Amino acid sequence: MTDLEALAERYLKSMMVRNLAPGTIKHHRFYLRRFFAFLGESGVADVGAISRETVRGYQTRLYEHISGRGEPNSVSTQNNGLKVVRAFLRFLGAEGLIVGDPSREIAYARQPKRLPRSVLTQAEMKKILQAPNTKSVLGYRDRTILELLYSTGLRKQEVNNLLVADVDYVEGYLRVNAGKGNKDRVVPLGRIACRYLENYIKAVRPSLIRDPYEKHLFLSLLGRSLSRNVIWDIVRRCVTVAKIMKKVSPHTFRHTCATLMLRNKANIRHIQELLGHASLNTTQVYAAVSITDLKEAHAKCHPRERESE
Repeated sequence: MTDLEALAERYLKSMMVRNLAPGTIKHHRFYLRRFFAFLGESGVADVGAISRETVRGYQTRLYEHISGRGEPNSVSTQNNGLKVVRAFLRFLGAEGLIVGDPSREIAYARQPKRLPRSVLTQAEMKKILQAPNTKSVLGYRDRTILELLYSTGLRKQEVNNLLVADVDYVEGYLRVNAGKGNKDRVVPLGRIACRYLENYIKAVRPSLIRDPYEKHLFLSLLGRSLSRNVIWDIVRRCVTVAKIMKKVSPHTFRHTCATLMLRNKANIRHIQELLGHASLNTTQVYAAVSITDLKEAHAKCHPRERESE
């Protein structure tokens, strides 16, 4: 193990001690390996030799990199790579392993403000929800998953991680354990989602159980917890059946849930709590998507709207 790799392991262990999410630690390990490869190409073998110019050079490398698919790094990917390097160098400075922080005055690339590409209408969503064959065991399970995604705006991995004990369909609440950022939260369940969950838990899930000690809410035909891509496959299949031509993913349900609630006058801070966003800035993008108030103001106030042909 090189000195750089040893320092990286020391840094990653400090993240474990602070109880950061395994996904976050994996993310930092990935980007540190890329940074160390760049240092090797640049002839930098010691952390003490990392200068501001070195970090600027790496930032340029992130900007110029072309993936195996022939695409440049997105601004988000560029900033993520730089963010990991800056965190690592701050750690080294705090530990007294380097003097100063060579990345301190290097600014992140400006992040363009983009709206979610696919937001479904209520009619489109209804078609997708009605696509599964609820007369079959797996069809009813799939319908329950879709209703849950739409009602709560959960991420697909958060749905995969749900346990039966996390559901309170009587009071209409759901506990999300170790969501993004390793944070727990409680979210409300809609009336229809509660009905499907109650029926699924009482009448459908028992026919899928193989191991009486299995605690996951949603099970495969073999009685196991769902694999990583099952919810993706369910959504893709139901979109095809519903003949929706938009590009739809499980995350589209999250976008649609937030957008339609805002159009119906929900408070943006309530949306932030529902989605589990750490910052209100992340939630603000949905306010830009919801143009109902702007449309009403335009129809009411634009002089051309008051004229007749």
